[in-house]
Amino acid sequence: MKPTIAIPDHLPERLSIVFPIWMIEDTPPGGVYHDIDRCVREIAERGFNCIRCEDGAGLTHDAGGLRRQPVQINSPFPGFSRRIRQTDLTGDGGPCNLLERLFALFDAAEKYNVYVILSSWYYLHTYWYCGSEAVNDELFAIAPHERFQAFARFLDRIIVELKARGRAHRIAFAEVLNEADGLPFVGGYRDKDGDPLSERRAFRSDHEKAIAFLRERHPDILFAYDTYTPFTDAELFPRNAQVWNYHNYFMWELYYPLENGLMDRADPTDPAALAPAAPYWKKHPATIQDVINCRAGKRDVPKDWLRRMWFYYNLDPDKLPDLEPVFEQRLAADADHYRQRIAINVNQAVKFAAEHLPGAPLVMGEGGSFCATMDFLWEEHSDLYWDMLAENVRAHRDAGFWGTVIRTTLGPEDPAWDCRAADIRRINAMFQD
Repeated sequence: MKPTIAIPDHLPERLSIVFPIWMIEDTPPGGVYHDIDRCVREIAERGFNCIRCEDGAGLTHDAGGLRRQPVQINSPFPGFSRRIRQTDLTGDGGPCNLLERLFALFDAAEKYNVYVILSSWYYLHTYWYCGSEAVNDELFAIAPHERFQAFARFLDRIIVELKARGRAHRIAFAEVLNEADGLPFVGGYRDKDGDPLSERRAFRSDHEKAIAFLRERHPDILFAYDTYTPFTDAELFPRNAQVWNYHNYFMWELYYPLENGLMDRADPTDPAALAPAAPYWKKHPATIQDVINCRAGKRDVPKDWLRRMWFYYNLDPDKLPDLEPVFEQRLAADADHYRQRIAINVNQAVKFAAEHLPGAPLVMGEGGSFCATMDFLWEEHSDLYWDMLAENVRAHRDAGFWGTVIRTTLGPEDPAWDCRAADIRRINAMFQD
């Protein structure tokens, strides 16, 4: 499969993507990504040539296009999220000038010959971090059918600023909103076939108008549609996107037996629900209400994320090594199932794109698994697990994809960053070959 939508000549033939989502959010005395130059250097050293991260849309400029004052960035779940992967990385809380941080990222990208995918997680996750409640109130007051256009305008201002600094050529492509088929205001992460057809098509029209605005303003930049699954809703899919970035969490279900449906249960504290985790539970666990209380006075977050924070916080780090052989055996027994999932997802993405966005470059911008806690290092210790990640990347390379990640939770803060550095370089080199 060779894309017929032209990829600008200055961009790489293939994008090996790393996903340090909160790269530009940083508060005193400094979070994980405080030293952007060092982070980007390490990214390049491991064979990545592309970074996908939050771009600060809505938090860098106001609706009139004027630069905002630095916004307050806070821990999303104070006291509970510091050991949750990719979550509490922004320092101890305080004001953050996201635009200046974005400029620093692009300066480092220029220095180390790396490209950047711009995206926004505002209505999914970013608002959790924003402690400037007046800004949150402003952005949530935008009517749902006006949000794609509003965030296209925020993105436009960011691109204009980057062009003024001579850095826009470092944009690999840009997305108005991440996982646009799963946004709460378009129906969330569920099958939408039962929703009114007119409403779904109206959101598609909203997104198409937003992309048309950006393409007219910036014909030199590619604009993508981002989905949480290859089995996305065709009625939401904008036909004027130039790239499709889909997500392939083909191994996330490895964790379902441990979680045992906790993300969906009405009462996750039910002893029967907790049975698989009981041997690894803390002696004095926190309650769900404790997690809810840590966000007192702030906007609600989805129930599944409250439960995820609660569940993984309560796993006892001293007991988790005993869980590693359980997962190794489970993966060995089910490896062929996950190989089939890779093939199914890749084939579905290729088939769907041929029908709804023919000729578009395809990207797998998130994927693999999601082990929520950095205290459980089975993935870091398993050679088979890394072989499966390599198989996934190889399948996307062989199908002609423009870009892939190795896995979602992989950046300078992750335990695998150093202990699996050789595998990271090996898999990136294989994709580039």
